[in-house]
Amino acid sequence: MAEGDGLQLEDGRWLRVQAAAELVVEVRHKDPNQLARLAWHLGNRHLPTEIREQVLRIRPDRVIEDMLIDYGADLQRAQGPFQPEGGAYTGHEHHRAHREDGHHHE
Repeated sequence: MAEGDGLQLEDGRWLRVQAAAELVVEVRHKDPNQLARLAWHLGNRHLPTEIREQVLRIRPDRVIEDMLIDYGADLQRAQGPFQPEGGAYTGHEHHRAHREDGHHHE
């Protein structure tokens, strides 16, 4: 289950999943095309990456962080839930598609 998913109880009430905060590195770049290239480099290394609107999130990794800085990324450490993309082999695509209303329906 992921942040924002929910479980409906037998009495009709909903329980919403709230992911625990953890240390993450937020990756930004002023040029959206370059941010896309950074995402490619992270994916090419099979690094779990959360893709947000104008930021990528990864777990701290000094070697990867140095590489990103070399490519012009602006990095900032933060605390928050980490919800990386599932990828082609995890079967989570359907799961993430139904989170808009905060509920997950099977």
